[in-house]
Amino acid sequence: MRFVLPFTGSRGDVQPGLALALELATRGHHIDFGAPPNLVSFATAVTEGVDAISVTPFGPDTKALLESDLVRVRIKSRNPRTRLAALAELAGVGWDDMAEQLSSLAGDADAVITGTLGQEMAFNIAEAQSIPFLALHYCPVRSNGSMSVVPGRSLPTAVNRATWWLLEAMRWNSMKTRENKQRTALGLAEARSPLSRRIADHGGTEIQAYDSAFFPGLADEWGSPRPFVGFLELPSSAGSLGSARAADSALREWIAEGPPPLYFGFGSMPVRDPASLIDTITRTCEAGNHRAVVSSGWSAIDERVDRSDAVAVVGPVDHASILPMCRAAIHHGGAGTTAASIRAALPTMICWFSADQPFWGAALTRTGAGHSIPFSRLDSDTLTRGLDILLTPDFAARASWLAKSMTAPADAVRAAADLAETAVHQNR
Repeated sequence: MRFVLPFTGSRGDVQPGLALALELATRGHHIDFGAPPNLVSFATAVTEGVDAISVTPFGPDTKALLESDLVRVRIKSRNPRTRLAALAELAGVGWDDMAEQLSSLAGDADAVITGTLGQEMAFNIAEAQSIPFLALHYCPVRSNGSMSVVPGRSLPTAVNRATWWLLEAMRWNSMKTRENKQRTALGLAEARSPLSRRIADHGGTEIQAYDSAFFPGLADEWGSPRPFVGFLELPSSAGSLGSARAADSALREWIAEGPPPLYFGFGSMPVRDPASLIDTITRTCEAGNHRAVVSSGWSAIDERVDRSDAVAVVGPVDHASILPMCRAAIHHGGAGTTAASIRAALPTMICWFSADQPFWGAALTRTGAGHSIPFSRLDSDTLTRGLDILLTPDFAARASWLAKSMTAPADAVRAAADLAETAVHQNR
């Protein structure tokens, strides 16, 4: 079989797709993987030595996009009209180029599998070619009665469903002109309904690439069209992980020389004032007698691992090997980082920026495994209060319970690959 996997977004959006691509490749399938230009080297390193996977640049440079005025300012505006206009503009960045490239890539594909971002474009290609469409969702994004669209709020079931449908209708209204232009070029009739309804009519599968324990009730409510498989994580054999673990050796020595540290990491989120962040972390740790590891992610933070310091500042780390050595985690709340900190049974404080991150913060608060605040409110006082909440036996016990309820990574990726193969077999 030949699968086309076009992914855009940050590393957290792309990495689950790479995990699935590697599993499909071990089963003898060929994969054409599209990654943002700034993540092509990462995707190439992960798939090194796997001849069945071809990696090509796809879409805009997402690091530059995350650092743009559109994302850093306008999309976070308190004015609803400004925010909606910014979201619509964001959805259209690179659209025409990606649509043209995807049409070429998917010419003789057996199925199209994509991430949460850019689904409309990928679905139209699959419909035009009468091939299966599968999407990986990294948090709940469809109408349901189990959770509120306002993170942390408990609302009646009917209100939840109505507000989710309202959001979907707003998304559809912002996308339909662009979508229908693409559909006309593909020889399809104009669409007249939101994407979720069209995916259902097409028989598409929306894979929930996270564990249902974080969102009780959703698995029963959604059923087989939106199956939960668990978080999709890279195997230890992935090409980039060996070098990451080698780079972590000095850090592991530093950790072993004292009590378990706190882990801080903000992934792909560009921190406006990295020096101020490090100062906040350092002062809070000194006052509370804590040690800390700070992973710089995409932010420009000077790295240092000094045995005399209470705070070690490092580049990207291998979560699977470093987090189990830590006491608690404080991070931005990306789905992959949340999965890693909870899998390590760490009580977790999420300091969210945007997108799905507030939902993960609310999920951990609801389960009792964590605490959540907006990153914009992070200072020494809020961090101190958050740690006072986090570093208690109850939070550690709930994080441990949640970790035990998670699907093993190998089982999750196998389940996702099974769904992809089954979709192709049924289509044939």
